[in-house]
Amino acid sequence: ADHEKAREVAHETIVLLKNEDDILPLKKDANIAFIGQYAQKPRYQGGGSSHINSKKVTSALDAIKQAGITNITFAKGFDDQVDVVDEVLEAEAIEAATKADVAVVFAGLPDAFESEGFDREHMRMPECQNHLIDEILNVQPNTVVVLHNGSPVEMPWVNEVKGIVEAYLGGEAVGGAVVDILFGGVNPSAKLAETFPY
Repeated sequence: ADHEKAREVAHETIVLLKNEDDILPLKKDANIAFIGQYAQKPRYQGGGSSHINSKKVTSALDAIKQAGITNITFAKGFDDQVDVVDEVLEAEAIEAATKADVAVVFAGLPDAFESEGFDREHMRMPECQNHLIDEILNVQPNTVVVLHNGSPVEMPWVNEVKGIVEAYLGGEAVGGAVVDILFGGVNPSAKLAETFPY
């Protein structure tokens, strides 16, 4: 029951930033590529004094399985421990995006980019993630980006992607909440509480 409550709370923090050509909600019978480490292991909380040991964390991939949606292909795409393009992971992601009707890239800020222990010196996401999104866009015009981050980021690909979902650090049930929004089970009605650069 507590985990379901956490999912409901996460719904209230997710913001739809872009939905061009009504790409969302996704069709459950479409071939969809989930790309990015955060589809499998979401960033769901901050660090330092806000860090807790959660009993259960639901990723978007977990939620897809629970919903019985079987036409999802997953490719990790990047490793958020280092800001380096991994050519093997990127190639797998590009192949998955090429074969899909829609690519959903789960991206954002790793722990090393934001913390209460230091100030950010820029608003960029890791270059390896921006590079991955650009490469996906080269093969898949129907691309949605789901952001997992605790503060605003620059989005150099904003005009090219068709959808942007800001999931923030939505807590232990963020994966299920994101899937609810992507597939239209819940209306993304939250609003930004801060300014993002265009």
